[in-house]
Amino acid sequence: MQRVQSIKAWYFAAERLTRAVIWSFTALQEKIGKLNLASITDPLTGLRNRRGTQDAVEHLQASGTPFAVVALDIDHFKRVNDTYGHTAGDEVIRGMAQLMRDCSRPSDILCRNGGEEFLILLPNVGIKEDGHVAERLRTHLAERQLNGVNGITVSAGVAQWPTCGPDVGKASQAADEALYAAKQQGRNRVVVHAT
Repeated sequence: MQRVQSIKAWYFAAERLTRAVIWSFTALQEKIGKLNLASITDPLTGLRNRRGTQDAVEHLQASGTPFAVVALDIDHFKRVNDTYGHTAGDEVIRGMAQLMRDCSRPSDILCRNGGEEFLILLPNVGIKEDGHVAERLRTHLAERQLNGVNGITVSAGVAQWPTCGPDVGKASQAADEALYAAKQQGRNRVVVHAT
């Protein structure tokens, strides 16, 4: 009888230990998931950071999904920081991120590359549509006040993958070149890379 009780006690202890291990493992998995998400997320905006952008681009390329790259840059952003302060500048960046969310489809991939530079990856968007998406965002921004700051505009450059070639880097480079052309042409405009 005493032996039966000691076996029951052992099973009870083993069950408690099993539950503790499972709980610890689940908690560890949650923490790893949060760390993985933090490693690809810009803390100011909640958009993907450079690493998150690279992961998304690699996934799109591996799946053979055509996509447009929209490179965006807030025009004269230094002036915002100099006039209103860095806190207001951060609010403008957050506002820009929110506007991007408001103007995007659920499948679009929104990124902040750093500073006042943003990127949108538009999966399965045709050449005629990609410029319209960027123009809609540009127009909405020009019509709005971002967190108390008027007159915020963006310049945008647009390119398509794989239209620019099999190397994804060429599409990003083409979008950057188109962005530079938009800035050279007076800012507050969208330039689509000629293919």
